[in-house]
Amino acid sequence: MKTMFRSIVIPGLLLLCGVSNAQQEMYGPDYPGVGFVQKLFGEDRLYFRMGALYMYPDVKTKSITLKNLSEIAEVAVEPGPQEGEAFSDPLLLPAATIGYKLRWGLWGGGWSFETMAALPPTLELKAKGKLADVPLVTEANGIPTEVPALGEKVAETKVAPPMFTLVKRFNNNGRLRPYVGLGWVYLFTYDSHVTNPVLLEVGEPELDIEDKFGFVGQLGLDYQMTDYWWVSADFKYLSVPDVKATVEDAYIKPKGLPQYEYAEVGDAEFVADLNTYAFHIGVGFTF
Repeated sequence: MKTMFRSIVIPGLLLLCGVSNAQQEMYGPDYPGVGFVQKLFGEDRLYFRMGALYMYPDVKTKSITLKNLSEIAEVAVEPGPQEGEAFSDPLLLPAATIGYKLRWGLWGGGWSFETMAALPPTLELKAKGKLADVPLVTEANGIPTEVPALGEKVAETKVAPPMFTLVKRFNNNGRLRPYVGLGWVYLFTYDSHVTNPVLLEVGEPELDIEDKFGFVGQLGLDYQMTDYWWVSADFKYLSVPDVKATVEDAYIKPKGLPQYEYAEVGDAEFVADLNTYAFHIGVGFTF
C-alpha cells in the first residue's frame, strides 16, 4: 500500500508543482499585488512604465487682437491685430505610462491602448517681440503715458491633458520592439491667471483659456530585459490647433497722466497652435 502511495501520489504532487511553476513563469513573478491585478485585467494584459518626461512646448502664435477698448484706450492705441509672439519654457517632470494589451491578431498582433499619468504641470506663458518690448500705450493726445512695456512674463496655467493612443508593436518575440501609435488629447487647463506686473498693478484681469481636442502621434522602442521587465524610449508629438486665450478687465496705471488713477484697457485675444514635443524614458513592468 505504501509502495502504491509513493508511486502514484508523490509523482502526482510533483507534477502539480511543475504545472504551478510553469504557470508562474508564464504569467508573471510572485510580486505583491500581481495576482490581484491579473484577476482584474487578465494575465499578461496590463503594463506600467515609470520614468522622466521632458516636454518642449512649441507655441505658434496666429494672432493677437485688442478689442472692446475703452474710450481712453482708443485714444492711445489702435484696436485690432498686434505684433508679438507667445512662448513657454520646457518642462521636466516624473510621469508614468499605463497600457492594456489587446488580443487582436491583425497584422501579427502587438496592439494595445496607452495613456499617460503625471502631476499637472504649470505652464508659464511668456511674450517676446514687440508685445513684450514696446509699450502698448506710449502716449495719449501727445502726452506720454509712462506705461512700461509688458515684458516677458504674461500668465500661467495648470495643464491636465488626458490622452489615449492606439499602439502597434513589432518584433514581439525579440528583445528590441519598436512601436508606433496614434490617438487624441484633450487640452484641459485650470487655475489660469495673469502674472504680468504691469497688468496686476491696479487689479487682476480675468484669463480664460479654451479647452479643446487635438491629436497625438507616437514613436518608441522597448528593450526587453527579462520576461516582465523592460526599458523604453518614447517620443510623442501633441498638436492642439487654434487655442484661444482671452484676457478681460485689464487696467493699467498711466503715471504720465496724473488725472487718471487708472485706465481701463479692454480685452486681448490670443490665438495659437499649441504643439508639444514630449520625450519619455522609463522602466516598465508587465503584469
